[in-house]
Amino acid sequence: MKISANWIRDFVDLKVDNSSFAHDLTSIRHCGRRHFGEGDSTVFEMEIGTNRPDAMNHYGVAREASAFYDLPLKPYAAKLPPFTDLAGMTITVEDGRYCPRFTARVVRDVTIKASPAKITQRLGLLDQRPINNAVDATNYVLWEIGKPTHVFDLDLLEGRRIVVRFARAGETLKTLDGVVRKLTTEDLVVCDAKKPVGLAGVMGGYDTMITERTRNILIESAWWDPATVRKMSKRHGLHTDASHRFERGADYESTLVSTNRVAELILNSAGERWSAMRSTWWWAGATWRPSC
Repeated sequence: MKISANWIRDFVDLKVDNSSFAHDLTSIRHCGRRHFGEGDSTVFEMEIGTNRPDAMNHYGVAREASAFYDLPLKPYAAKLPPFTDLAGMTITVEDGRYCPRFTARVVRDVTIKASPAKITQRLGLLDQRPINNAVDATNYVLWEIGKPTHVFDLDLLEGRRIVVRFARAGETLKTLDGVVRKLTTEDLVVCDAKKPVGLAGVMGGYDTMITERTRNILIESAWWDPATVRKMSKRHGLHTDASHRFERGADYESTLVSTNRVAELILNSAGERWSAMRSTWWWAGATWRPSC
């Protein structure tokens, strides 16, 4: 996987050059010796062990650097406007064993457009194709703190409901790649009031995706059972950046942190002042404790 040296420096004030930093990463078994580019465009080609999902992101590598060099790690937190209501949404998790935590936040009156240059440049260094400011925000947060999230067009969610459940016999889901998938009763899905709208921890649904017509967004961040995600990913032949992390055990405590960071990035790029935006939230799970 690729990691941007400049992005890591957002979180820890390194005193060494990139070449020395790459050498030191190798010495702590992260295999970062290979690096490409110069200056702000320097990226490391890293091999992160499957037992270290916490290090499969920039903040995780910055945490390693902080410990190695005995330097402070900058806190990770979003700056957001006050909370209001959740736009009439209700959220139900039918079996908490497979989704013990589900966090959602609504951002309304959004303008969908290209992301700011900093976002597109950093994603491009990691071979990630920019799509729009809402989708790019989720990809940016995935690579920043290792937490997969998803954004739905709120107005395309039937009945203003989210239900997390196992699929029923005969149900189908058209995923973001345009493929209509036959679901089994072993598939954990995110649904609206009528139908599945996402394959939990693997890929979102085509019919509720963000487009240039989107004005209101539901941001979702959850913790999914790793074994269930792994079986679904294999059954449907879908190995995604999200499933790769959920299969290995994404950070249980980061659902609220990641939801807020995605909201912040969308609000910063929406082309409107925050005072003209409305951002709301809902979450379920054990008492949240910051781990970043």
